[in-house]
Amino acid sequence: MNKQLLDEKISAAFSELIIDKALVRQLKIRDKRTIPSFVEEWMISRFQKPDKSNAEVYADITSFMSKHLPSKTEKETINYRLHSGESLVLLDRFEVRIDIAKGKKLLTIPCLEERNATVTSEVLEKNQSLLEGGQWGAGRLLVNSSGKNNVIELVEFNPMQSGKVRLEQIIKAREQFTTRQWIHLLLRTMGYEPSAYTEEQQNNVILRMLPLVQNNLNMMELAPKGTGKSYIYDNLSRYVWLNSGGGLSQAQLFMNLNTNEVGLLGGKYDLLVLDEGQSINFKGADDIHAKFKDYLESGQFSVGGKKVTSECGLIILANIPLTLEGHPRQADYIRHLPEMFHDSALIDRFHGIIPGWKIPRFTTNHAAQGVGIKADVFGEYLHQLRTVSHHEFPFGDGPTLKGDSRDVKAVTRLASALSKLLLINHGHADYDEYVFNPAKDLRARVRSQLLELDPQEFYKPIDVHF
Repeated sequence: MNKQLLDEKISAAFSELIIDKALVRQLKIRDKRTIPSFVEEWMISRFQKPDKSNAEVYADITSFMSKHLPSKTEKETINYRLHSGESLVLLDRFEVRIDIAKGKKLLTIPCLEERNATVTSEVLEKNQSLLEGGQWGAGRLLVNSSGKNNVIELVEFNPMQSGKVRLEQIIKAREQFTTRQWIHLLLRTMGYEPSAYTEEQQNNVILRMLPLVQNNLNMMELAPKGTGKSYIYDNLSRYVWLNSGGGLSQAQLFMNLNTNEVGLLGGKYDLLVLDEGQSINFKGADDIHAKFKDYLESGQFSVGGKKVTSECGLIILANIPLTLEGHPRQADYIRHLPEMFHDSALIDRFHGIIPGWKIPRFTTNHAAQGVGIKADVFGEYLHQLRTVSHHEFPFGDGPTLKGDSRDVKAVTRLASALSKLLLINHGHADYDEYVFNPAKDLRARVRSQLLELDPQEFYKPIDVHF
């Protein structure tokens, strides 16, 4: 399908839910401030009008940001203005945590590097998402007295992101697309231009979304640099936490016993992304290793006698070297990850490995050239699919399979995610090609690494069937 026909089809099916991804890229709002794409698209949607030129839209947005989205260098100026009694509206990702022992509602304001502000009960009552990993929005701040101290308080809040998506609208729209056309829509929405990829490459790129629609899905993507592995996780959904390399401790990942604050895998997010996986330094690796195995298997972990259950998935993104032909340079490519992941018992708990080496390096030709669903709308849609009832969204039932129990569990969960993403159920003519076989291939790559790590136990190839 050519670009014009795809634009027309997407526009007819989704009308007010779409945005011109090419325009978003041309305006280069993110060159002015480091913000996620869903915030960028929200502002463009807000200021774009039929009678406005691109230059006027850009001027309006940058003026809006200069007033309400301060840079780090303006932190003390903002604090001074608040201290002087001004009431200011700032754009940021506000997050609230509850300190039960002290009876406080503690607000985090990243642009001010503030973790101990507060929020009114009225604001929190209307915006429960502030407790669920944070929410981008416009917040009115002022300074109030709290005992002997002054404290910054959030007294008004208008969320930036979309509310719940009407799933029946998506289901009805899907009927107007073939499976391949639907994949083109997904790619456009992710920020990619379908025509720049072969069909095999398209099929591999959309696999990146699977842990966003399925609870407790554990995956890896191993690829060379520059294929855009982390882009969608950082820009498509507020329910994702992207950690870019560096050191990670047990307290950060699971629970901080000093503060009783749950870590990144504790349930505040749908997905934890460990980027630059080959260079992560795990502090206290033995304890983390044991807890990883427990969590990836059961969705639970215990710290200091406390048991935490979470539906957060995990994906590890790592760079690996390739041959001139574009294949992994060595059969045991898993060994490019930290030593912790050289354990077959841990790797067996991962459901699938995305073959990032089959995805080309991202260039300007690969960027979306037309319309797609707005990122904030699509991020909410993906979030809803994790917990939606079968009555409301009749897709995602995993097939009844036979084979090794871990293989069956992995393929079933991956197939369920693909079924939700593509809106294809078992029995559909495209099910095997687009759902079952890709799910099986994802797990087969895990098996190939298990064979390299422990050939005596994992000498048999994957055998999962109906």
